[in-house]
Amino acid sequence: MDSRIPFIDQEELVRIRRQLHMYPELRWDLPKTAALVREELDRIGVPYEADKYGQYTTVATINPEKTGFTIGLRADMDALPIHENNQDKPYRSRNEGVMHACGHDAHTAMMIGVARALYAIRDQIDCRVRLLFQPCEEGRPSGASVMCQHGVMDDIDCILMCHVNCGDPTHVISSCPGVTNATSVAYKITLGGKSVHVASPHMGVDALAAGVKIYNGIQTLVSREVDPFDTCVMAVCAMHAGSTVSTNADECVMEGSIRCLRDATMAWARARLEKLVRLTAEETGVTWALSWSGEPLPSAHNDPALYEAFAASARKVVGPERVKLLLPSPGGEDFAYYEQHKPGLLFGLGMRNEAKGACHPAHTKDWDIDEDGLETGVKVFVQFVLDYMGIRN
Repeated sequence: MDSRIPFIDQEELVRIRRQLHMYPELRWDLPKTAALVREELDRIGVPYEADKYGQYTTVATINPEKTGFTIGLRADMDALPIHENNQDKPYRSRNEGVMHACGHDAHTAMMIGVARALYAIRDQIDCRVRLLFQPCEEGRPSGASVMCQHGVMDDIDCILMCHVNCGDPTHVISSCPGVTNATSVAYKITLGGKSVHVASPHMGVDALAAGVKIYNGIQTLVSREVDPFDTCVMAVCAMHAGSTVSTNADECVMEGSIRCLRDATMAWARARLEKLVRLTAEETGVTWALSWSGEPLPSAHNDPALYEAFAASARKVVGPERVKLLLPSPGGEDFAYYEQHKPGLLFGLGMRNEAKGACHPAHTKDWDIDEDGLETGVKVFVQFVLDYMGIRN
């Protein structure tokens, strides 16, 4: 590890992460989170722009005068509408029904640590560094999309992000060249039938029966029409129909999402789902409507040259045995919007420690992390900046 990396205060990282974890906020409504970030940046002395790139966005800058080359580093800040189960944790969420179940509290805490470390050695950094604290990674409109629309990438030459996980042991770094995350979109299917007494089904139109037919059709569609070497997840995550035991359902509402690693597969999957719904509706006599959450979130791709440089930096911090290839994920990541403008790289940071209960999947009520990994994340970011500022040309 580079001797220029200053002391990283692990206790401070834990304090900040736990404060964020106790008061999680959703999507674009992040007043407490943004206030904490700005308070910490004020304590450090790092200049920042507040709300310039969207509500509650904060963009801090190290060496604002060094405009020849700019490295961007991104941290997402929002939580999830999940009720936390970690009753034995003193930092359990105080906002009932809201939880940092995806590690964005860790991302934000680490980025504050990066700001502190880089600011301490700013005279040794031969470039500008922009630190993006982003709202609404988990919702739409995407925080990354909005920040890009406001021009945040105009003066950034490359951009990095970290996502913690509880799949890899603490301190393990993962990344790869090429695709990292899927393109994704949510959908809603509404089927309308005619309600009659259950004893006279022939006189009505059963919306639930049509919904079940569509559900089964989706399973066959994915298993029989998608190349086994491709990736296409077409999930029905919610299905609501009927309200009594004596009449058939006059409405069925289905909601879910599609996730594909290839944009071409996503285009096919959307068209194929619409065809399935339309033909099933015609066959069963229901009315139908299919709506989308918006344009699909684009797939995320690591720049190959950036990956090679990053992997070399990561090895300096954790050793070659703790740097592994990251497998592409069907999960979506709005970091892809930044990558549409400039080269980008996503890396994973392992936080799994079964002895500490940090072994549950993200987006679940028992999620927690091994906080020992926070310092490692900060060091990897700083090492990359120190290395890449000298080889970018």
